[in-house]
Amino acid sequence: MEVRTKMDTKQFVESDNVTIDLVKNSPSKQCVIISAGATFVDDKNKSRFKCLVEIDGQQKGFIPNKTTLRALQVKYGVESSAWMGKSISLSVGSVLGKEAIIGNPA
Repeated sequence: MEVRTKMDTKQFVESDNVTIDLVKNSPSKQCVIISAGATFVDDKNKSRFKCLVEIDGQQKGFIPNKTTLRALQVKYGVESSAWMGKSISLSVGSVLGKEAIIGNPA
């Protein structure tokens, strides 16, 4: 074990995923898709899509909502491997009355 006299522990409490707070505090509000993604079952037993993105020098998981998925499909097609290397502009808006991350292909 490496012992240090000082250590920034911020990374140990940050989410592994893109969050509303991350988008709000992002200087660029831009991310680049770096994986084709995969499906997973969430805690409500719904099948969801998640890909890896880079935002402001950090790699994070991104779970796009249906609005964002539709926009990506229209611009780049339905095959997510074609999305790799593409940029998304992120903003925080309202979806069905709840605060949500909105992604628009750049």
